[in-house]
Amino acid sequence: MEKKIYKELNKSETETTINILYKENMLSIYTNKVDLQKQLCKTLGEPTKEYIKGKSIMASRWDMSLNEKSKISKMMLKANIFEL
Repeated sequence: MEKKIYKELNKSETETTINILYKENMLSIYTNKVDLQKQLCKTLGEPTKEYIKGKSIMASRWDMSLNEKSKISKMMLKANIFEL
């Protein structure tokens, strides 16, 4: 497995967005925070999309069905998404 290289952004530019798409029955999580990306990779697996610049990962997005309640619960407990 290839080691992933993450690019740390300016702290004032970090963001995490959680969207609930009711019509599509989907939860979408986007973050450019390096520590959170690593935690989510461990908890949820590979992201749906990685935003790459050069060889570095700038941000990642995970999409999952709202029916995956155990996966969502695990993510809420293990990945500290509300950390400021």
